[in-house]
Amino acid sequence: MRLRLRALLLLAGSLSGVHAQDPASPQPLRAVYETPTVTREMGDVGGKFFGTPPDPAKTRHFYVAAEPELWDFAPQGADAVCGKPLPSSLLLFRSSWKIRYVQYADAAFTARVLQPDRLGILGPVLRGTTGEYLAVTFLNRSWRPLSMHPHGVRYDKDSEGSFEKGTAGRGAAIAPGASFTYVWKLDETSGPRPGEPSSKAWLYHSHVEGDDEINLGLAGFIVVTDPLRARPDGTPNDVDREMGALFKIFDESAANGAGTPDLDDQPEAASMLSTESHSWSTERQLTEETQRHAINGRVFGNLTGLNMNAGERVRWYLFGLGSEQDFHTAHWHGARLVENGRHRSDVVELLPATAKVADMVADRPGTWLMHCQVGEHMNRGMFAPFTVFPPGASGTDRESDIPFFGLPESLATLRIPSAELVLNKQDMRGSEIDLTGQVTVPNPMPLLGSAFSIQIGGKRAAFQGDRSGVCSGPEGVLIVTNATSYGVVLGSVLRFEATLKGPEWIEELTKLGALKDGVLTENATMPLAMQVGPALHTASAQLKLASE
Repeated sequence: MRLRLRALLLLAGSLSGVHAQDPASPQPLRAVYETPTVTREMGDVGGKFFGTPPDPAKTRHFYVAAEPELWDFAPQGADAVCGKPLPSSLLLFRSSWKIRYVQYADAAFTARVLQPDRLGILGPVLRGTTGEYLAVTFLNRSWRPLSMHPHGVRYDKDSEGSFEKGTAGRGAAIAPGASFTYVWKLDETSGPRPGEPSSKAWLYHSHVEGDDEINLGLAGFIVVTDPLRARPDGTPNDVDREMGALFKIFDESAANGAGTPDLDDQPEAASMLSTESHSWSTERQLTEETQRHAINGRVFGNLTGLNMNAGERVRWYLFGLGSEQDFHTAHWHGARLVENGRHRSDVVELLPATAKVADMVADRPGTWLMHCQVGEHMNRGMFAPFTVFPPGASGTDRESDIPFFGLPESLATLRIPSAELVLNKQDMRGSEIDLTGQVTVPNPMPLLGSAFSIQIGGKRAAFQGDRSGVCSGPEGVLIVTNATSYGVVLGSVLRFEATLKGPEWIEELTKLGALKDGVLTENATMPLAMQVGPALHTASAQLKLASE
């Protein structure tokens, strides 16, 4: 564990503030020295479509960074479905260094967007309707040139995002610390045909070193909806919830650009991954034992958030990526689906770089299994649970308010699922506001020395980070509930509980109109701001009395 801790703390230092933008930052993976087409000194030279900026009224803008992350394929540490022990090869090292696409709220690139758990390692979903443009400002916070190459949309050479020596466009290889705005048009051939489902999806991924970068985790998808079958926000009007699933075997062997696992105090794993020459049979064993048969980068049922409500019309966007071994057959228990609007089945075939749409009605409450029907793939962990909540169920799905991907209202960086008012009318000094929430942070984030603040109206409470996760201040206490024993938050999301004490908070609620004559107003909402380092996050919370 010492090696992992050292790496985490070193990387945390490089990611503080505006994160890692220095090419000399830690390189957990082998460096790639392609000549970049855009450098930091050049600034953003993109933002045009065949030489002209797109019409702002028809353009959806996204802000995406590529950032290192120590990715855990099985964060629950167990087979979450079958209850069996994890394979020894996975137990030796569950985590390795990846680079992921992550979304930010705006061009400042300080506040990360909270991504639904069900997307796993996938990048943010970029969406629009036929006839619109997508402008994607990409910031490379890794140590190697990267890009964003889309499938299925129209682009000029500069926005192709693919490196070819001698013919590369400007956006082909973005240097560490540099940024570039890609512009892609969702033309008629990008969207669904009249006989197809109302929306369809296309992959995007880095294409400087192609397959190597996909194996690092640099992949996501684009959703295009037919405007004649869309709601005003661009979501398909015949769908209640969207799901996305990438079936891919990740190759974690050192010979294939894998991330560096935690090898300290693990001589068996260190010997397996040493750089010394091995026999063909040993190399073959190494490759097989370091493969991760994953859905959205999780194995053995560790993908969470595949939740839906009974009666919902659910659309699955399904993808395959990888090598000649990545022939997959996605299968659902307890459900039947219509594939690409054509035929009914409970199995959908996927090949590398393919994308399909499968629609189902969630008509059987319970927790069911989704998996690859290829026997070896399932035996090695390519399965995940999905849950259909019965009518009237509440409080069990924390993502229930995010049925669709990529909408402006879903681009939250702070969520407050619970805000309770403890009102002591006899002595207002005994009143308090109790909050639970999630906020995005640099990954990883050491708590010691970190500064936090929570503000409601004109009242602000400051907290100083503590390695224990208990951050105290004169206005209350903030407890980080997902800190490691080393005082580090992993995974880019900090979960917290906070208590704000004193009559001043009650005065602010009265000024905001949430409280009148000591009584909560109907549907009382409370605007709240939270500062984490340089990033300012805002949210609106539904306020309830603690006794309710």
